[in-house]
Amino acid sequence: MDSTSSESTPKIDTLLKERFGFSGFRAGQREAIEALLRGENTLCIQPTGHGKSLLYQLPALLLPGITLVISPLLALVRDQLGHLNNRFKIPAAAVNSDQSDEENAAAESLARSGKLKVLFVAPEQLDNLARFEFLQSLPIALLVVDEAHCISTWGHDFRPSYRSIVKLLRVVGAKQPLRVLGLTATANEETEADIRAQLESSSTVKLHVIRSSMDRPNIALAVVPLRGMAEKLLYLDSLLPRMPGCGLIYCATRENTETVAEYLSSHGIRAAAYHAGFEPERKRVLQAQFISGEHQVIVATNALGMGIDKQDLRYVIHADVPGSITAYYQEVGRAGRDGKAARGILLYDPSDRAIQEYFIHSAQPAPEDFTKLLAHAPEDGDPAGRPLPTITELKSKSGLHPTIVTVIIAELLEQEYLTKKQVDGRQVYRKTAKAGTLELVRYERQFVRRNAELTAMLDYASGKLPCLMQALRLKLGDGAAKPCEHCGACLKKASAVVLDATRLGEVQSWTEDRPVRIESSARSSLSDGVALLNAELNSKTFSAFMQSRSVESGQGVSGLSPDLEKRLEQRLLQISKVAQFGSVIVVPSRNWRWREKLGAHTAKMLGVPLFSEALAWRETPAALQGELLNNDQRRENVEKKMRWLGNRLPAGPILLLDDYTGSGATLKECARVIRQEACCDEPLVPLTVAKVKWRLGAKGMI
Repeated sequence: MDSTSSESTPKIDTLLKERFGFSGFRAGQREAIEALLRGENTLCIQPTGHGKSLLYQLPALLLPGITLVISPLLALVRDQLGHLNNRFKIPAAAVNSDQSDEENAAAESLARSGKLKVLFVAPEQLDNLARFEFLQSLPIALLVVDEAHCISTWGHDFRPSYRSIVKLLRVVGAKQPLRVLGLTATANEETEADIRAQLESSSTVKLHVIRSSMDRPNIALAVVPLRGMAEKLLYLDSLLPRMPGCGLIYCATRENTETVAEYLSSHGIRAAAYHAGFEPERKRVLQAQFISGEHQVIVATNALGMGIDKQDLRYVIHADVPGSITAYYQEVGRAGRDGKAARGILLYDPSDRAIQEYFIHSAQPAPEDFTKLLAHAPEDGDPAGRPLPTITELKSKSGLHPTIVTVIIAELLEQEYLTKKQVDGRQVYRKTAKAGTLELVRYERQFVRRNAELTAMLDYASGKLPCLMQALRLKLGDGAAKPCEHCGACLKKASAVVLDATRLGEVQSWTEDRPVRIESSARSSLSDGVALLNAELNSKTFSAFMQSRSVESGQGVSGLSPDLEKRLEQRLLQISKVAQFGSVIVVPSRNWRWREKLGAHTAKMLGVPLFSEALAWRETPAALQGELLNNDQRRENVEKKMRWLGNRLPAGPILLLDDYTGSGATLKECARVIRQEACCDEPLVPLTVAKVKWRLGAKGMI
């Protein structure tokens, strides 16, 4: 027996009560903690809300050195830091992309000086050579792999960065005694076997597996069939006022989170959107407001919604179908973590499968993609003298979907066809001299598996299963699952919903007329802006606008159709109440024929001067943005290509007018020129006729 175990095991009950305030352990917790203290590597597969964080928090007090927790859930990490530092008095810090460079540097300094017991690190940080070197230098006593299913290609949420964990385990384990703890709520037998194979490959010690029942008896599940966003919004508007407490609504896209939150807010429901596109500080504030009860509901993407640690959520609603049973179980499991009655409701539109199929294909590299990327990574002593590229340069040069580039680089590094190194503070990639054929069977297997998981999720949503909770548990390897007797299927409740046709028409009009927010950017100094049209709706109004852009004078006094002109006037009235504009600047364009006409009309309405030719191309971009393949190419296409030809700008916020925006690269280049060349620090507020979404890895818009 490890000496730490013999000395510390009697202390765990005392620590549980005195430091953590709990009267006893939940099923499996004592077994896991005692196994770790004996020096056993452990994998815990336990339901959401089972208290898995205690399994490393308590041992961290008893083990020497530092406990390193690798977790992708940045919002959950923020909660954990608050609990550890303030409630449990365990010194903890984090290193991740949601923090500033200064905050990350401070965390590293505390870790190096031995002042931390727990350090949280996002898995993507392990891809950085400097950060990896820092981590391997720490006296790590316990390494925790949170969301351990992500390490498996069988898992529903495979992330390439998790592969670096195995390398870290080997490097650290070769220098010092090391315990490993894997945590997940969603691993069936195949995923469990894959996790074990990978974690055990880094050590001679076998993994001790503790699997608990996946039953969540306090959650009542239901599926409600609906068609389209308008029906979902109307249903939510009628449902939420009758729901007790607060809850979460999951959406598949950032745009949907904002649409749902805005509609609910306009109908008196305290709702807020929350997704990865927001600035870190905004996410921190939203999270704190939700925890304190300021918002009744948070509408979140599934990636960040997982990280909201609130024990008393009374409901979790999915406005879009998720990509797998395992993902759904984990997300709906955020409800009722206090053990009290809760509800999990899936709003099911069969057409929602399209977005999940897009996600599957977006992460699925083809064999030729590997060859394409390698062609842009020269070997040392390259005859053409090409410099070694960064990952951003590889994305731009290859034109591949950014997610696929990340997957390919991880695979090429693992199979040693690519290496990485630091050159003048930049992490660059070099092709090795290794010959042979890449082993890519795992991607064929992964593609089949992900499609099968989506099919299983659609079967769940179809309403044909005898018990919803039982279906989730069986899919997660809980062979003892029996009918729950309180889900919609067990109770045989009719799930069809009859919605008022008049109100439904009003909601449909609202979705089509709703202006789209253009997100602010601290780096480019752009304020929040607005677009009149959402191109993803593919409305007749948008199609007519795009066709009219090349017409010499457009329509009427502004170039816009009467309907769009009315919308413009409404938006200008709204935003001018917030900002007293001092000028209007029109973004240069090669094929928007009536840009000056719209600029003049807009400036006249605001009663401010127009600067229609102040911004100009110093160097004409090589291509139209829609002809390029990803947003890295689009950024490079316009970066530092613009110049300032105007006079001194008057005081007051500036309205930056454009026909449409996609990646935001052109607006950011405008902001750079206005800040640097026009020497203006007034707020820059973008206003565009439309907001489009460019394809990634392909030309054109979605």
